[in-house]
Amino acid sequence: MIQVNNLDKCYGRQVIFDKAGFTLNPGERIGLVGRNGHGKTTLFKMILGQERPDSGCIVIPSGYKIGHLSQHISFSADTVLKEACLSLRDTEDGIDETYKAEIILMGLGFPLEDFSLNPLDLSGGYQVRLNLAKVLVSDPHLLLLDEPTNYLDILSLRWLTQFLRSWKKELILITHDRDFMDGVTTHTMAIHRCKMRKEAGPTDKVYQQLLLEEEIHEKTRINDDKKRKETEDFINRFRAKATKARAVQSRIKALQKKDRLEKLSEIRNLDFAFKSASFTGKQLMEVHDISFSFDHAGPPLIDGLTFSVGKRDRIAIIGKNGKGKTTLLNLLAKEMKTKTGTVSHHDQLQMAYFGQTNINRLTLHKTIEEEIMDVHPEGNRGAARKICGIMMFPGDSALKKISVLSGGEKSRVLLGKLLVSPSNMLMLDEPTNHLDMESNDSLVEAIDEFNGSVIIVTHSEMMLHALATRLIVFDDGKVTLFEGTYQDFLDRVGWKSEHDSGAPRVKKNRSRHTSVNKKQLRRERAELLKKKSHAMGALQKSIDEAEKEIVRLEEKIEHHNRELIEASRNGDGDTINILTKKLHDSKSKVDSLFSTLDLRRTEIEDRTKVFDEELQDLLTV
Repeated sequence: MIQVNNLDKCYGRQVIFDKAGFTLNPGERIGLVGRNGHGKTTLFKMILGQERPDSGCIVIPSGYKIGHLSQHISFSADTVLKEACLSLRDTEDGIDETYKAEIILMGLGFPLEDFSLNPLDLSGGYQVRLNLAKVLVSDPHLLLLDEPTNYLDILSLRWLTQFLRSWKKELILITHDRDFMDGVTTHTMAIHRCKMRKEAGPTDKVYQQLLLEEEIHEKTRINDDKKRKETEDFINRFRAKATKARAVQSRIKALQKKDRLEKLSEIRNLDFAFKSASFTGKQLMEVHDISFSFDHAGPPLIDGLTFSVGKRDRIAIIGKNGKGKTTLLNLLAKEMKTKTGTVSHHDQLQMAYFGQTNINRLTLHKTIEEEIMDVHPEGNRGAARKICGIMMFPGDSALKKISVLSGGEKSRVLLGKLLVSPSNMLMLDEPTNHLDMESNDSLVEAIDEFNGSVIIVTHSEMMLHALATRLIVFDDGKVTLFEGTYQDFLDRVGWKSEHDSGAPRVKKNRSRHTSVNKKQLRRERAELLKKKSHAMGALQKSIDEAEKEIVRLEEKIEHHNRELIEASRNGDGDTINILTKKLHDSKSKVDSLFSTLDLRRTEIEDRTKVFDEELQDLLTV
């Protein structure tokens, strides 16, 4: 358990935390959300002792081991497997647990042949994966993961989701992928207006609560201001009248005692739309029987791919990293030449291309405004400033040099450049990398509303489910076109490596003699099934009761919230205080029930596995 109390942190005039705090309880997996620059990574650094708060304290139990994903690359072993094994805990009985490192490495996308490679020979992305593997292998009490999905492909991401769902200890996760976060966490904690707010449940729940509280704050502030003005008018009107002197003094004192609620500052969101260009034809692009290979002696990355792109297509290119997804985009954009086959563009095609390497094409000494003006057809400074404002660079922020921007800010500059000229086809290569969760949501909305075709490379399953209607799939050593949604693909085809991992497990040896009486076996099986039914029934009943109580409490919370809004409209301070306490008590009970649910569901999974293994042993006699 970790306790954070009254945390203050400033960088110059920028306040990051102001009397912020939270408690991390045993077994909790927390998704940490907040805008870029609001202190998520700073909190990690303070928990790790890399930075100190200006005031306040972080209490960590003695002997409590924290594992974190470091972007700093430092390897000492001469092979990938040996490097991963360096993080294994020492065992008292000296049992070799190398298999744990092997399972995690394979889950993160390392093929067996890469186990013997020198870590220094890996690409930058795979070196970060190896760092992630070392953290998972170390089996700490607390995992701190800051954007672990940035260098993972879709298959590794699916494996990591399952791994973290079964994580029994504590976790704090920062990610821009809302689906991934909601899929692995038990709680969400928002850094909002320099405070920390933790709620049991997914991201939507904490955001809805914050919106409700801000609505209550604003209505209460307006009501208070109205009453304050009435009081001030009374004081000014009767200040000189002796008969009203006592009443005037009473109201002056009451006014001085009452704190004035400040108007909440606006939190800007990325809010934009791509400009669409007209297109009167049927197909924007025709791809016929293309193939490509970097190594003429080896197998091709792409072989015999044929498809066409209509005016409103939503095509996603998916698969493992390093298999040719970005190469295919470059071939479609005619930035690279195919080995065989043709890529034909319609005469009216107007393409906007967001590539992974395009960030490197930004000129470091130029300002954001200058980069936008470079691609503006009229070079209009006013129009460029407007685009800068839309991309969250208002006023003089547009005069920042590219060299001082973060990765997320550079991505927003690139998106801003795409907005300047109309297009009828968007080609996007991992556009969500470096964007925060709110910006990702805005991007998905903008892509969905775009009146043109979209070809996108992404590992975000949330984006795939939201947008894709056709898929180009790199899997099992080949590239194929799939007509349908991502869910259709998972249901009808699926990933080959996930099919392979479902192979029958090795059966345990039994000491029972092979000529055991069949009647006795049937009796044992019946007793085992009865035992399983009894145990599972009791656990399921506990889960059902907890779920019913959560529903009842959440209905109660919703009712109290409505009463709180009404009380804030009426300026009824006493009722607001009573309802606030009731809400706090109900939410604490909900948090406790969610923790109970998580433990019961884990217990069901564990017991089911044990019963199934025992039953399988009986069936194999």
